[in-house]
Amino acid sequence: MLLKFTSTDMFNTSLVDVATGKCAYEITTVPTPCKPERPLPPALFSSSKTTAVSEDSLPAKHCPVVREKSEKDITYRRTQIRDASGNLAADVQWEGRHPHITIDGEKIGGLNDLFGTSTVRFLPKILAIPTKYDADYVWTATAESLTLVDYNTDETKGTFHQNVIRLPTLKSKPKLSVQTHLTPPSSPPVSPTSPRSLFRSRSRTSSADKSTLSLSLTEEQLPCDTPKSTFLPTHVPGFGSNYLEFVTHPLTKDVEVILSFLLMEILRRGRFNLTPYTFENPSIWQLKEARDVVLRTFRRNTI
Repeated sequence: MLLKFTSTDMFNTSLVDVATGKCAYEITTVPTPCKPERPLPPALFSSSKTTAVSEDSLPAKHCPVVREKSEKDITYRRTQIRDASGNLAADVQWEGRHPHITIDGEKIGGLNDLFGTSTVRFLPKILAIPTKYDADYVWTATAESLTLVDYNTDETKGTFHQNVIRLPTLKSKPKLSVQTHLTPPSSPPVSPTSPRSLFRSRSRTSSADKSTLSLSLTEEQLPCDTPKSTFLPTHVPGFGSNYLEFVTHPLTKDVEVILSFLLMEILRRGRFNLTPYTFENPSIWQLKEARDVVLRTFRRNTI
């Protein structure tokens, strides 16, 4: 499945199915005055009792110092993901940056419950978190990419393409394979050059024996659901489009994969000290990210 974000704000956007051109999901996030009635989940990458999807929560080698906030300082929000029919597929109630997740009416909980783990081993340049629904599927984040990988086959099962230009790959038309089965003649043989023989051969293929003609497409020639594409990165935040590409898994819902990608992107930005996502003003966030990219490139070229 290949989904296109219609907005640069990944928590306020439509997801368009590139194969059909129709809206597959609608993601909205709005402030709410109500406090979630669920307790905060345990920490996902530390031994403390609080956790948040925060830009400060995942430094490279030391644990953060968490400042307790008063209830007045906490902003409550609600993220909803609705399918093409308008049905609520996923619901996230934010208490500050602490998510309380519900998928298809089932209360999941916090990040620990979504990913099925409470501890993660950090590698120097990789953040790897196994999925809950398949032990071989691992979320793999680096400073430049976010992918879903099947470590058993070493195949990429999902990719978050950001700030790219998509070039559709031209595909050839499927070829028809005609298989003809004709029954042997029941009448005495006649001369192949006689007019009667020509008449018999034409009439045979146009009457009762039509049912023996079959058209088939080989498996490789069947049109695929997701069009093949080439993605050219622009390396400029806000320039180009964002796409989410993944293979549907039989043990989980597509909306869970989509939501996991979004939350993993926030964690990725915090882990590698990238420009953090902000709910308040996504446009300012994009401008800040562009500025940070320019500064990093300038420092890299002057060293």
